[in-house]
Amino acid sequence: MLILCSPHNPGGRVWSREELQGVCDFAKRHDLILVSDEIHHDLVYPGVTHIPIANVDRSINDRLVMLTAPSKTFNIAGLHTGQVIIEDPELHAKFSDRMKALSIGSNSAGTFATLAAYSPEGAAWVDELMAYLDGNRKIFDAAIADIPGLSSMALESTYLSWVDFSGTGMPAKEITRRVQKGAKIAVNLGATFGSGGETCLRFNIGTQRARVEEACDRLRAAFADLQ
Repeated sequence: MLILCSPHNPGGRVWSREELQGVCDFAKRHDLILVSDEIHHDLVYPGVTHIPIANVDRSINDRLVMLTAPSKTFNIAGLHTGQVIIEDPELHAKFSDRMKALSIGSNSAGTFATLAAYSPEGAAWVDELMAYLDGNRKIFDAAIADIPGLSSMALESTYLSWVDFSGTGMPAKEITRRVQKGAKIAVNLGATFGSGGETCLRFNIGTQRARVEEACDRLRAAFADLQ
């Protein structure tokens, strides 16, 4: 099995058609089930287009499982409702049988919430949301650029910014101490995302702009000795 995160989390990358085709080719070449987690697919910034992997290569659909959900976009994760899209009948039957064996199924509250979310009104709300998040992204990236040794990955999707602190030359513990204890910002530690993330942190900018601006001021203060 090959599991793909598209758009990517924590990097915020929206994969190109060529990159997605490469993943499809790899899955076919090695006879793998391809699971494409596209839970952040609604959250893309202006000028960027998310391509569902099923639209890239139809010949992959006999081994493709696509995952989506309204939970990230509409903040309804507590309703435990998502979509599993499997076109191949045999693969769909295997998945369905396993779900039944585990007594896992949908719930009416989650279903009604999903229908409301994916309505014309919901779509208009998402457009407004992305415009607002775009403003937060620009403010946060500008603040990161102000601090020597810090760099943020260009955010094409999601509200989760990946910041690299390796340029400061500080060990991971010192970076974390300054952000959590000094700036008093709750973050996700980069090391939890795998090897190579030890000097990185993930910040959630999906909040009120005033909070983002305050967090930026706190970060500047926590690393003031570098400026």
